[in-house]
Amino acid sequence: MKITDLQLVAVYSTREMGMTRPSDPEKAVSEHVIVFLETDTDVVGLGEMSDINFSPTPQTLLTLTDRLRPILVGRSPFERTTIQSALANEAWEHQVTCGIDIALHDAIGKALDTPVHQLLGGLHRNRIPFAYPLAPCRVDEDVDANLDRIAWLQNEDHRTIRYYFGVDLDLDERFLTEMRHRWGEDVELNALDASGRFDPDDAIRTIERFAQFEPNLVESPVKGRHNAPVEDFLQVKEAVDIPISEHVSEHDIAHKFARSHAVDVFNTGPGYVGITSCQKVFAVAEVFGIKALLGSTVELSIGTAARAHLVAATSNVDFPCYPAGPLVYQEQICRERVRYEAGHIVVPDGPGLGVEIDPDLLDAQRLS
Repeated sequence: MKITDLQLVAVYSTREMGMTRPSDPEKAVSEHVIVFLETDTDVVGLGEMSDINFSPTPQTLLTLTDRLRPILVGRSPFERTTIQSALANEAWEHQVTCGIDIALHDAIGKALDTPVHQLLGGLHRNRIPFAYPLAPCRVDEDVDANLDRIAWLQNEDHRTIRYYFGVDLDLDERFLTEMRHRWGEDVELNALDASGRFDPDDAIRTIERFAQFEPNLVESPVKGRHNAPVEDFLQVKEAVDIPISEHVSEHDIAHKFARSHAVDVFNTGPGYVGITSCQKVFAVAEVFGIKALLGSTVELSIGTAARAHLVAATSNVDFPCYPAGPLVYQEQICRERVRYEAGHIVVPDGPGLGVEIDPDLLDAQRLS
């Protein structure tokens, strides 16, 4: 089986979150690029570049396609190592190599008539605990808007959230206090994500202030995030009792944090490089005794399915994971969304990713 062509299609999807804040009636819109990896058989590998940070204009996609085709066309999807090595020799926008890597895995799984998780070590779990993301409160109305989201999640039997905090600490405290008053321990606060807002001293004071709400962990507490000096993380980690997490997507970052044990938890994901690289980061965490979870860039069902298969085959996943896109987005492009049941992602059946494009839905969401 040989790759014969590559097609990239830009789509959009509307988030249920407000564009500027949780209570904003105008909804946020995300853009994605769908990858079609065509072969000389009836197999087409599907991939997704999720919630991209570059403008997917026709010219941009044409240039990207022209750069990728020489690396892909004429090779077998089974030559993943050779293809990934060639991709690593060039600089790419965020999500590009991830989208290609997902499509390669999907093509191989379809060719072998087996789910992607079988390519990654076999099915270790078929349901994955997940946490729903809530945006930070910026104005008074956001407190009620986020409480309404929790009420909806509770009605759907989804009890775990991840809250981005630090824009207005007083509003954060009001929101979390009311959350605990209404639902108590029925809401699991998996993470308070500071998004790199604090210097180490402020991070320590803030974490101590919010410890009363019993988060499982605090993410990205210091300015610079994964690029910050390990000494900043160690200062915070040694001063607080709550586990500290940071985004770790590539080998050099994993090595930096692991050798100094500067964080307690790796929040990793395939978004920057791909599934294969993410597996290696999970392995580093396991070797060094660091806990791990799977992060998210808020994917549609193709990207979510890829992440579900990865976690399904990974043993050292210690906290609820973040892929929630099929719940977050109002529109989808697959015949069936990835399913969620009782606070869990249901791992799709194969072959490949186990999801299928609906041409009519795809056309409806195309960007001109």
